Amino acid sequence: MQVLVDSSVWIDYDVVLTEVLHGLPDELHRQQAREALGRFWLVEMTGFDLAEKAAVHYHTLRARGIPVRTAECRLATFCLDQGFALLHSSPGYKPFERFLGLTVARPG
Repeated sequence: MQVLVDSSVWIDYDVVLTEVLHGLPDELHRQQAREALGRFWLVEMTGFDLAEKAAVHYHTLRARGIPVRTAECRLATFCLDQGFALLHSSPGYKPFERFLGLTVARPG
């Protein structure tokens, strides 16, 4: 299963990463850590097609009276469209899971 990670998790990760890098004894170890982290890949979430699908999801949830944040809507739509599970720590994704079938990765 491929998992996309929301910034709500990356922010926590960034704090931990900073603490880990602070604890590394020298530049060699920091360089090794940098190279290991560079193996993560980035995806682009752009284009009219994605924006249009996100708008449909937005209006579907708004019609149920659910407030929707644009950034969460775009990321959830990308995951739904591409078949990714989403690792997050934001309650804003719960309606996407409940009503639109978003797969959520759970730690553990």
